[in-house]
Amino acid sequence: MKFKISYQFIFLLWMCAFAACSDEETIQPSITIQEDVEALTLEAEKDFRINIHFTSTCPWKASATMPWLQVSPTSGEAGEASLALLTRENNNTGDVRSGTVVIASEGVTREIIIRQEAMDVLNMDKLKYDVSADAQELEIAFTTNLDGYKIQIANVTAADMSWVQLKETQTKALQEGKIVVNVSQNVRMRSRTVTFVLQGVDLVTGEVLVQSAAVSITQASVPIGTSSDYSGDKKAIELQHHTEGNGIPLIFMGDGFLDKDVNSGYYLQVMQKAMECFFTEEPVKSLRPYFDVWAVTAVSVNNAFGSQYTTRFSCWLEGSGSTGVGGNHDTVAEYASVVPLFQDNPDLFDEATCIVILNTEEYAGTCYFRFVDEQQQIINLAIGYCPMINGMEDDYFRKVITHECIGHGFTKLLDEYSYQEMGRISEEEIAKNRTMQAMGWAANVDFTGDRNKVLWSRFLQDSRYQNADNYGETLGVYEGACTYWNGAYRPTVESMMRSNIHGFNAPSREAIYKRVMRLAYGENWSYDYETFVAFDRDHLPTPSEAETRGMEEKKPLKPFAPPVYTDVVISLHK
Repeated sequence: MKFKISYQFIFLLWMCAFAACSDEETIQPSITIQEDVEALTLEAEKDFRINIHFTSTCPWKASATMPWLQVSPTSGEAGEASLALLTRENNNTGDVRSGTVVIASEGVTREIIIRQEAMDVLNMDKLKYDVSADAQELEIAFTTNLDGYKIQIANVTAADMSWVQLKETQTKALQEGKIVVNVSQNVRMRSRTVTFVLQGVDLVTGEVLVQSAAVSITQASVPIGTSSDYSGDKKAIELQHHTEGNGIPLIFMGDGFLDKDVNSGYYLQVMQKAMECFFTEEPVKSLRPYFDVWAVTAVSVNNAFGSQYTTRFSCWLEGSGSTGVGGNHDTVAEYASVVPLFQDNPDLFDEATCIVILNTEEYAGTCYFRFVDEQQQIINLAIGYCPMINGMEDDYFRKVITHECIGHGFTKLLDEYSYQEMGRISEEEIAKNRTMQAMGWAANVDFTGDRNKVLWSRFLQDSRYQNADNYGETLGVYEGACTYWNGAYRPTVESMMRSNIHGFNAPSREAIYKRVMRLAYGENWSYDYETFVAFDRDHLPTPSEAETRGMEEKKPLKPFAPPVYTDVVISLHK
């Protein structure tokens, strides 16, 4: 009996609900939109929202014909209702787009046309381009709805974009366009990438109207090559002739360069760039007229380094986090022997600074000195091995030459950096350095903290050297040098001989000046402190404008490997 009562009750409820929207004599299905609109226009941006208010006499459902619009809710009961329309995405199509929202109830439908405005767009056909190492033109396609605009490249993330240059822009009405960029040949042994955006700029006001997503171009490294023509090998080329004094020999040569590098002039271009790097820091910059500079061509079998490749000076890179690098010193001497300076005066080779430029962008650099002649006498010859760090236009390349070949090689300065794990310098190490100081070497470090006894005490007592220099460095006695944390002292907190920044400090500049003058004028020259100070005050190191702007953010470079004291025999006749 209970089952029958429940069934009858449910049946009666169903009949009432059916009659509410089916009995044409009582309630007719209808949908009334309060705004009485047939079309709505929405903004172009994502998450733009608008509400539609309506009344339905019966339960209803709502839907949208386009995926970029969200409708909520999608159903409801009879009565007053509100429908929220929300754009799911920006309209990046470049044109106004539209669709329909449908509200339906018991066979009655109301359609509202929905339009979404178009954003100013600059849509890229592709975002990543991989190209070969060859020089080429690259077309970068885009679409846009701008009018009265030009395209420019902006927000470059690579340090160097000189190898990618905007050549031209080509556009068609409304949608299609492209830019053409010139990609120069990659002569380096590593790939390179540049990332940038395109901007549409108003032709009249210069206002940036729209910006594209980031675009990247990656260019492959130069393939490992093999030389076949050695006719250009071992040729001496004079780069500079001295105009003051007797002439100081400075010899450049390269390792890992192919015959095509020599024949095309690229080899010589690298040597000339290396020479210019050598003369960028004071006081060498102002003492340049005293130098004779030569380049010697060297054609390698391969343009890569490692046990499977063959290069003229057999250069190697230590790797595994080390900046150590070296080569065959005897082959360097053999190639230096073709320089006319040494053919006329072989003993002058004992005073030479030889700089071997490695055709690689690895971060490394090492100088070798304390060679001995055939009579076992220590000579001033030095050989610096310097890779083209990040390419020959990068400042790291300049600084490896400055640190290794002026600091260690030419002047025999020691490193001013220190590591806590190295602890205290030993008495044996101090004695070895004292021997070098008796020769005029290692003038930028000392092994006493006494301001009255340290090698540069005269500067500390001179009022002209009391204030901070142009880099903010103040002369003093600072513990930590020769890689040791304790027991060795340096003149300034930072310097070219510590973290390869802030130029050479006063004791180092004095040592450079002395070496130049002794070589330029021989035994007839004698040092005068006041003469040096007058020269030094007129040629103080000054940071460039770029260095001044970035002084606070300037980060010290990773120290290069310590100099290597060879104590091996080397000569032109070996």
